[in-house]
Amino acid sequence: MSRIIAVEDWVGESRAAIVEHGRIVELHFDRWSEQDSRAFLGELYLGRVRKVDGPLNAAFVDLGRGEPGFLPFGKAGRPQGLHEGAAIGVRVKREAFAEKGPTLALADIDAGGSAPGLIESDGNLAERLLRRHPDAEAVWADEAGVDIAAAIEAAGTPVAPVPGGGNLHIEPTRALTAIDIDSAGKSTNAGRKLALDVNIAAMPEIARQIRLRGLGGNIVIDSLHLRAQPDRKAVEGALKRALKADPARIDVLPISRLGLIEMVRQRTGRSVAEILLDARGRVSAETLSLAALRLLEGEGRANRAARLTLSVSPDISQWLDAAPFDWQAALTDRLGPRFTVEPREDTPRDFMEVKA
Repeated sequence: MSRIIAVEDWVGESRAAIVEHGRIVELHFDRWSEQDSRAFLGELYLGRVRKVDGPLNAAFVDLGRGEPGFLPFGKAGRPQGLHEGAAIGVRVKREAFAEKGPTLALADIDAGGSAPGLIESDGNLAERLLRRHPDAEAVWADEAGVDIAAAIEAAGTPVAPVPGGGNLHIEPTRALTAIDIDSAGKSTNAGRKLALDVNIAAMPEIARQIRLRGLGGNIVIDSLHLRAQPDRKAVEGALKRALKADPARIDVLPISRLGLIEMVRQRTGRSVAEILLDARGRVSAETLSLAALRLLEGEGRANRAARLTLSVSPDISQWLDAAPFDWQAALTDRLGPRFTVEPREDTPRDFMEVKA
């Protein structure tokens, strides 16, 4: 498979895209503000058991950062010697998302360290992704011509075009994600073949959008109406073929007589929306602030002699004032001491502007 990992490194955040056969299929983020507050996939911890839950056949483990991890025991039951207060080695198998902490697996390590605490980091974002995709090559996004910013913007919109015609309307809710196939003005009453063709053409893009947006849990696809059982089978088969490239575990149920396809996709972490948006569904102040820092850093790279002023909205200014990392020192290391940041009152919360 032709696969690259395109990487960007900015003050406050690293971003990466998995590119397969020339198309971006996954987006990943590593924010500096979370490095001391989140457990990342693959990391090794010496945790301390906070609670053993018999009905769940699992334990909750304090990792020393973020929410307690969930350690399922499996069919073998509770490991010998595991009790509340015990120090145990665990590895992160799934990152935290929504209100749920990370999922853990037991790891055989020397328990002589201080618990709870991190024993082994899994490296930076590019290193973690290369371990997942050993056949890939890591490259800088700008050198490879990969536009990560455009892909992130597209992943945040509710409508995605289907190559060849039609649209997908993607609506996440608390219980499930609904994906509706829209013929985009094509009359599907003209014949059975048109509805079948539009549905089949939509399946590869549905598979890509699910992976691109990091959607997990219950997903329901509302296809254009198909009366004939062979047509429903053909659409179901097209979806399953398109999903084969997805490394997440996916279960697809048979398509219903109403044309609904229900599926469950394994969660491996937060969706793109959970990373970028706040609890109200707006672009978060952190996301806006990191965008402002990228704008300033980008202008500084392009013009290495000018003194720069970054004007920002009050929301961005407040976040930068209380940022959990020293972005000013980091930017000074990269650009030199030739920038200032000033709040601009009475501006939209996404306002940012750099002037030389």
